[in-house]
Amino acid sequence: MKRSVVISAVCGALLLLASALAIRRVEFPHEDFVVRSRGCSTPVTMIAPPGAARGSAIVLHGLSANRRVMITLGERLAAEASLRIYLLDLAGHGDNADPFSFPRAEECAAATVEQLVRDQHLDPTRLALVGHSMGGAIAIRLADRFPVAATIAISPAPMTLPKRAPANLLVFSAQYDLWPLQRQAEAIADAAGPDRTTTVDFRQLRAFHLEFVPRASHTSIVIDSRVARQAANWVEDSLEQARIREGTGGWTDEAPQSESLATLLASIAPFGGMVALLMMFPFALALTVRGGGSLQPEQSGARSAAWLALAEGAVGSLAGVLLLRVGIPLKALRIYSGGYLASLLLIVGLLLLVFNRRAANEAWKWRASKALQAAMLGFAVMLAAGAWLNWRTADLWLGGARWERFAAILPVSFLFAFGEETILGPVGNGRRRAARFVVAQLVRLELWLACLLAFYVLANGQAVIAILFMALTTFSVLQRLGTDAIRHHTGSATAAAVFGAILTAWFIAAVFPLT
Repeated sequence: MKRSVVISAVCGALLLLASALAIRRVEFPHEDFVVRSRGCSTPVTMIAPPGAARGSAIVLHGLSANRRVMITLGERLAAEASLRIYLLDLAGHGDNADPFSFPRAEECAAATVEQLVRDQHLDPTRLALVGHSMGGAIAIRLADRFPVAATIAISPAPMTLPKRAPANLLVFSAQYDLWPLQRQAEAIADAAGPDRTTTVDFRQLRAFHLEFVPRASHTSIVIDSRVARQAANWVEDSLEQARIREGTGGWTDEAPQSESLATLLASIAPFGGMVALLMMFPFALALTVRGGGSLQPEQSGARSAAWLALAEGAVGSLAGVLLLRVGIPLKALRIYSGGYLASLLLIVGLLLLVFNRRAANEAWKWRASKALQAAMLGFAVMLAAGAWLNWRTADLWLGGARWERFAAILPVSFLFAFGEETILGPVGNGRRRAARFVVAQLVRLELWLACLLAFYVLANGQAVIAILFMALTTFSVLQRLGTDAIRHHTGSATAAAVFGAILTAWFIAAVFPLT
């Protein structure tokens, strides 16, 4: 084994440990529990502020997200505005096993807030509703149900506006957001009228402001420090006027804590942990796949010309979205948009194999030992990354219902992965390997563009695939790097497809909501 591989693994392990210690150092006291009300079972994480709480905030995530995605924002609000934060997993998301639909997500969010109020966890007059995307739309629509102190909608999803104007409404719109979401923010501003940010406006619960966030996307806006700081100030102004309106005394708790260097380091520590896992991957690859043996490059293998691979990918993607207008074969998976994406991968994978029948026969060299090694490494990566991300970043640890979906998606993702390996051919070295990697990413970009076309032109309603562009891109790059390493070291297209299929099935089963 190369010395550089061992050194990289050791450095990765140290970075992982440092990232964990950084998170533990500034992690706020929290409590996990489940709120059951009106047939809903909603997992909740409560984050306590550093001092006495001035008020509370309900924080709602967006479509295909979960409460762990909102931890960074929640902790910043807790620190800067002295709020007790309640992070909710909406129906079908995260640890919530209830079936998802937009009406059910809203109803269960309302039921959870009502129950927390009845249990005296919340005082509605000192409560802020904060939401991102779908959660932002729900926060606004809950204005008809709760007389809260403030409402904050971050890149809110399209919705039917409530009859009652939300109390002290602050709306954020990202510069690089999808145009329907930008249009929704503008529609809210048109309905609300001009900005109103005086103390009288806050006291009368009629304050409003629309903030455009430059250099932000639909996903990055959630962890944007500018958004957290302005949201905290907005809630503070709302609570101060609530105190004056009620005629109560001044604050007796400690002053809100400003964001420290340790807090900033902790906010990026989850990404440091992922870098650490990447640094440790070559060591795991050497132990698992090579088993201490020598490198086994492919001796031969056909490879489609770059232009032909891209043409076949484009034809397959367009044919797929058109065929899915007739029906979605894997709709029975009951995964919101995940069944659509899995069905598209099935169609494209089959078409690629049909277009390249001879090359597929040459690439199909089944060796059980290599396939088993690739599967072991695939599951190891899935479990390690899922466990780390599940701590604070995203709920990618599969539960019982999601394991069932994973098992059903795995054969489909293998067909697509093997079709990809067929048109890409052997990995090679140097520029040849880099060019192959670029072609692979462009083929996947064609898939996403076809989904975007189907959403805007064919009105198929699959907006979540367009919204997940950054997550899909990050996953695609990392998965392809790992898959290429497997094929390069085993000389087996089949083993590489097994590894890639496990990660693809994991992503779809873990990220998309259950219906």
